[in-house]
Amino acid sequence: MRNHSRRLINPTQPAQVAVGNICCWPRSSGKVLDPAPVDAAQLYNEGASAWVRYTDEGHNSSDLTEAIEKCDKALSMHNTQRNQTLLVLIFALLEQKLDRSSLEKIENHFSELEGWSDLEKADAHAIAARLASGYHELHNQAPSDSSLQRCLSSYTRARKYSDKLEHWAELEEAMEAINNAKSTCPTDQPNLLSSISVTKFMLHQDIYRSTGSSQELEYAVAEGEVALQVQFKMPPSQRAMLLTGVAQSIHTLSEAQPPEVDFEGRGRDAIQYARESVGLSVGKQRIDASIVLADALSSRRIKPTIQELDEAIGLYREAKDSEALRGDQELLANLANATCFRCEKGGEVPECGTTFQSAVELYQEALVASDDNRWNSRIANNIACIYLDKANNTEAEVDYTHARENYLKAASYLEAAEKESDDPGDANDVGYYKDQAEAIAKTITSLKEGVRDVGSRHTSERKPTPKRRSTARGSL
Repeated sequence: MRNHSRRLINPTQPAQVAVGNICCWPRSSGKVLDPAPVDAAQLYNEGASAWVRYTDEGHNSSDLTEAIEKCDKALSMHNTQRNQTLLVLIFALLEQKLDRSSLEKIENHFSELEGWSDLEKADAHAIAARLASGYHELHNQAPSDSSLQRCLSSYTRARKYSDKLEHWAELEEAMEAINNAKSTCPTDQPNLLSSISVTKFMLHQDIYRSTGSSQELEYAVAEGEVALQVQFKMPPSQRAMLLTGVAQSIHTLSEAQPPEVDFEGRGRDAIQYARESVGLSVGKQRIDASIVLADALSSRRIKPTIQELDEAIGLYREAKDSEALRGDQELLANLANATCFRCEKGGEVPECGTTFQSAVELYQEALVASDDNRWNSRIANNIACIYLDKANNTEAEVDYTHARENYLKAASYLEAAEKESDDPGDANDVGYYKDQAEAIAKTITSLKEGVRDVGSRHTSERKPTPKRRSTARGSL
């Protein structure tokens, strides 16, 4: 915000008169005029100038007082720069000693400011985080349900304005505050217990997204399930988002488990949570819940039935046809994965459009929509697997050719990804893809020469397509 304040006013210039987004300097006519009445624009400019002096010239309390008084007065008048005035005033108020009255005043101003399209996420995040810290301090001084609830809601707001976890100290402070609150929360306050667990669920999810630690995801699931089991009537939309988040977290954990670990029971829990969420949700929220349900139903870890796979495919198709997710590459890949699995397990159903060829077309559509080379390499590999499995049965040269072409594409995508990043990632797979292409080329040559080795079959390995979204579908 201290840099932002320079965009609001140049304090070295005389006061401006704002007309819409155009600022005009008053012109002198050469005559001595009576002092013009002070308007909101002049008060705002004077207040913003005082704020810049405060931040740049030694934190003089008189400058801070002037910034607050001028901006406060400007808000009481018709003001074409109301949002800019609110922003300066909020940051000035945050520099003072914060009591309940000042925190509530800042919170009210912030609620109005959140609708401003020019509000920068960094400024919004800073305000919400400072509010959370202020209410935390207030709760520590004089514990109250109101302070705790506002502390939790402010942490939730701060999280909304942060794309990724950048401030570890801030997160640690949040977790400490919430853990302390949980340890002192009366058992006869189910609404507070629920809010505490929901907030901890979100914070553990944030840490997981930043670190990839499965343990953090396990903590998130545990807190989310506590919140769901507390005897408190949560608003349906909030419960639905929490159910979706917990279901998605369980599914993500299941996909990360070694093959020998039996995770079917927990996978079934994810299905139950996601199904309840679908029943509570409407609009985009329902589509997100449906996708998480489809993910859980089509997971190989739960050994799904044909009926469950068909249900998953139907849910994916419904989401694919929605305006919000048209052309979504991750959704297209998930639908292709489920279609392949269904065809492997129960055969193709051409009349329903459930065939290996339809899976290939979905993968190809996902490739067109994506610019992530590492992710694309896995998609190209999966297309190659479909053609190779088909060729192993038909010995058709065209199928071998398609398989070879896609293995070479997979290698090319991955080589490009390695050049773009220092992360070695799947570097070993480049050699695998090229070896597969070379072996298939030899088979094609043999076929052209009329040599048929029926006993020789190529093996293929499908690659999982990891989640590529920066935020989870169940984010609260």
